[in-house]
Amino acid sequence: MAHEEFRQHGDTEKYLAHVIEEAGEVVAAAGKTLRFGLQSVNPLIPVEDQITNEEWLRGEVSDLKLAIGHLETSLGW
Repeated sequence: MAHEEFRQHGDTEKYLAHVIEEAGEVVAAAGKTLRFGLQSVNPLIPVEDQITNEEWLRGEVSDLKLAIGHLETSLGW
């Protein structure tokens, strides 16, 4: 169980945690894209489930934008 100081207490904290999580996923997708290219795919994923790095990055950026929108709304921005 998390220490009381580190527990998330409200919606703003949950939305902020979501932004941080999604930002990390964007960093991962961007790093792989820089290293291997936009059209590269992960060869460890079954062929029928593969997407290009560009598609992966686009999806993660979209998720981050949505998370930022939720955070902005909770902060009244």
